[in-house]
Amino acid sequence: MTLAGRAEDSAAVLACIGDAVGGRASTLLVRGEAGVGKTSLVGETCRAASDRVETIWAGCLPLTSMTVPLLPLRGVLRLAGLGDGVTVVEFDAWLDRSTADRPVVLVVDDLQWADQSSLDVLLYVIAGRQDRGLALIVTLRAGAENERLSGWLADVQRLPRVRELILDRLDRAGTGEQIAGIFGRPPDEGLVDEVHVRTGGNPYLTSLLVRDVDPRATVLPASRPVRLRDAVIRPWREMSPQARELTRIVAVGGHPQSYDRLVRIALTLGFGAPVLPVLREAVEAGVMRATLEGRYWFTHPLLAEILDGDLLPEQRRQMHASYASALHDDPTDIADLADHYERAGMTEPAFRWALQAADATAGAAERLRLFRRALSLWPNLKNPKISRTDLWEQIRAAAAQAGLGPEDLEAVEALIELLPPDREPLRLGRLMVRRAVLRMSMGIDGPNVELRRAAVAVTAPYPGSVEHALATGRLAEAMLFAGDPDGVPLAGTALELAEACGDEEALPAALIPTAYAKLRTGRPGAEQDATRAWKIASRLRLFTTFKDAVYATVNVHHNASPSYAAAIYRRGAEDLAARGAPHSHIAEMCAWEATQLLRMGDWPECRRRLRVALGARPGPRGDAVARLTAAELACLQGRQAEAEGHLARAEEIFAVHASGLSFLRFNEVRAQMAFGAGNPERAYEIAVRDLDCGRYVEEMLPIAARALADQADACRDNGRDPARVLAALADLRRRYPIVVPDPGAVLPDDEQRAMQAGADAETARAARDPAELVLWRAAADACYEAGLPWEEAYTRWRQAQAALRDRRTHREAPEALRRAQQLATDLAAQPLLTDLQKLARSARINPTETARPVEPTSDLPGLTRREREILGYLLAGGTYAEIAKALVLSEKTISVHISNMLRKTGTANRVQLAELARRRREERPRHDGSDIR
Repeated sequence: MTLAGRAEDSAAVLACIGDAVGGRASTLLVRGEAGVGKTSLVGETCRAASDRVETIWAGCLPLTSMTVPLLPLRGVLRLAGLGDGVTVVEFDAWLDRSTADRPVVLVVDDLQWADQSSLDVLLYVIAGRQDRGLALIVTLRAGAENERLSGWLADVQRLPRVRELILDRLDRAGTGEQIAGIFGRPPDEGLVDEVHVRTGGNPYLTSLLVRDVDPRATVLPASRPVRLRDAVIRPWREMSPQARELTRIVAVGGHPQSYDRLVRIALTLGFGAPVLPVLREAVEAGVMRATLEGRYWFTHPLLAEILDGDLLPEQRRQMHASYASALHDDPTDIADLADHYERAGMTEPAFRWALQAADATAGAAERLRLFRRALSLWPNLKNPKISRTDLWEQIRAAAAQAGLGPEDLEAVEALIELLPPDREPLRLGRLMVRRAVLRMSMGIDGPNVELRRAAVAVTAPYPGSVEHALATGRLAEAMLFAGDPDGVPLAGTALELAEACGDEEALPAALIPTAYAKLRTGRPGAEQDATRAWKIASRLRLFTTFKDAVYATVNVHHNASPSYAAAIYRRGAEDLAARGAPHSHIAEMCAWEATQLLRMGDWPECRRRLRVALGARPGPRGDAVARLTAAELACLQGRQAEAEGHLARAEEIFAVHASGLSFLRFNEVRAQMAFGAGNPERAYEIAVRDLDCGRYVEEMLPIAARALADQADACRDNGRDPARVLAALADLRRRYPIVVPDPGAVLPDDEQRAMQAGADAETARAARDPAELVLWRAAADACYEAGLPWEEAYTRWRQAQAALRDRRTHREAPEALRRAQQLATDLAAQPLLTDLQKLARSARINPTETARPVEPTSDLPGLTRREREILGYLLAGGTYAEIAKALVLSEKTISVHISNMLRKTGTANRVQLAELARRRREERPRHDGSDIR
């Protein structure tokens, strides 16, 4: 298995091992700080390759290995039957003999402790034969290179086939993956933020920090684990008293400090020793390091927290006051100055500098922090020169710019409470609209019509205002989402108001419901309205409205295939990034794109987009979308525990935001998980409940039919009568004969056909209907035409099963099985691959055999020889690409020939063409020898 966040690093180690498997010698130097995971990376990767290579592990020990010759290699020497006095040549010759039998991976861990004799042996091996299957992988701690090792490294790095891997700390997403592995489920995003800040992405410290934390926790406990504290503080205790005192001063500073500032602070605090040599001691001890900007900070940020926490409150206030005094004369960082005044308990200057710093900073998140600091100090001021309302307005603006929905909503609700409704009705109306939009975008509410209706009422006395136009547009949108037909005329009114008010800000809020109204009534122009809303919202940087416009662009498209939707969401993310939108908005777009990529079968890109989505806090809606997609992907690929973890996190979000997230695919994923767990009864319960609810149910009829078919098969397998199950199925299909589309969006025709065909085929499977094979064939072809590879792989498997039930149709099974195997392999769908392999073994079919064309009937007049040849491959289940490759033609040429055959036969598509050819073949009289006397 790949360690969290280490896919590329694992690939580098595997590449070195791959050279050995290919008979080429290769060396990899893995360098990184203590606790970054060097040993774990190499160990896990070597275990993954254990079936191809022989791994020999040699470890170095502190102090001992540096003084005892060849100590790191003694275990290897004993394995080789060589004595301690072995020569370099003898050791190298033994490696030659070993690699002649099987590729060898020689791992030398913690090379910084190796003695000179061991280094000499390793240098000789690295410089030796290049035509043997030997991978030498060496780990060494960054910053621990002494003069002896530095010279050795310089010599080695000049040699051919020597590569170096610098193992960095994990990024935030990698830290999240690591915590998920420890918890057995995805952690809260806020907890990931806190852990990553505390540990800086060091995997060892992360493991110590979260080992005993409740997996459902949203914040870290106040106390730190003893083992973690000991691990972090150990090198600090070994320094001189002066170095320990100086590092305490740095810790109170709260972030990296320049040398000049440290000198000033130390002087103010009466620090007696020269700063530079003491600072050098801390760096050489590995306690501190210099940043790229020339500032000094702790190698492990947790140490700063520990040292600061060990101070008495009086000590801490005194040191903060000294920082403030030193910085006041040269306030190059006024935010820092404000922080130190506040922590020194000096309220008036802390408030004044917080406001100045907030006005001066460009970062929205930092500005938000400073304004909130000012708000917390405001009640303790004697004569504040700014009102609480103005402070909350500044907080609201900063939160909106930072994309922090909860903080934005908190400020909006505070302002609504503070504003008298009779004094500033337009401002109040705008805030009420903002509250409704935020609550829906965060998943707190669904289309809360009453909140928006109240905003319309407040602004109604000002019909020409932009605020009234905004409120009307948002009300129309909510009414349409709620299924209220009165939303259609109101959308037209909203557009009139928006165009009349003279402010472009109101237009997107009116164009979006107008697009949905046109979709609902079948009028043209819905896509153009959504696109226009997109462009205006992008230009005005109305990011929340922009996302709504992107969703509308997908939802109102006449044939929004997964590839179309994925492309739209990708464009939306790129547009947001180009406009400088907060990452939370971009992450939400990436989450939706990942969902479509999964449907397309592009699971590697799906995983990459999920990593972007979960690499920051995407908000409740984006988080839920990403978790559901990650759960479904893991389930389809057989990682049930991982899938359950992602779904559990999504369920937690849903528990808080149920009314606002009910439109998401929770029940579809829950049903998929039930199938993965072998529980079709649960899948049926979920599907029927959704069908009876009557909303967002396109996929639920095929799921319910599949669940009942699985139960019917289980009854037969166990010698039970499936009559009860078949009765439930008959009732299901009586109530739901056709797939029910979502009224709020356009379901592409080809997808609806595929779902309907799947439901019909599952119904036939349950009843052992003689038409089952024909129906599975039609379902598989429909899935192919709709571009649904997961569904096609499943239906091809069922097609092969059905074909094998009748000796007359056996010949169809190998090609269906082959196509299913190819798709399942590409999709890494391990559960389905297992089922396919079982079927292939029982039927004695080789699923990897290439497609052989079927001879079509001669009863289709007017076909050329080439067209008949292509038709034969179509009957065998070949794709355009496969046919083109087999006949050495382009896919475009194949498409032209098939179009000609459609015209000649009067069929509408390749599915109908293949079905016609199959019927003609099956209708031909067969000579079975029965007339021979």
